[in-house]
Amino acid sequence: MSVVRAGISGVMLPADFPSLDHALPVLWERVRALPLREAHRDFIRICIGPGSGDGIARCLARDGLWSTTLYVGDMAAWTAHPITITTNRH
Repeated sequence: MSVVRAGISGVMLPADFPSLDHALPVLWERVRALPLREAHRDFIRICIGPGSGDGIARCLARDGLWSTTLYVGDMAAWTAHPITITTNRH
């Protein structure tokens, strides 16, 4: 896999990483301190947290893109922040 670009809209500018294994810990570190509902935090942890990445790697190998939306806040007041990971497959 080539260089991985990862970012979280409004939280972390897109950055290039040498691999998915380098990008995921940085994304998780930015997300884990945010005020998220517990169930949503669990979902995001499964996606980008420690020990994750197999599903994302399959998506990147197939399509060169993986994304989901991070919802920061509670049920009454939240903001949506897309998490996007891409690779330039050559």
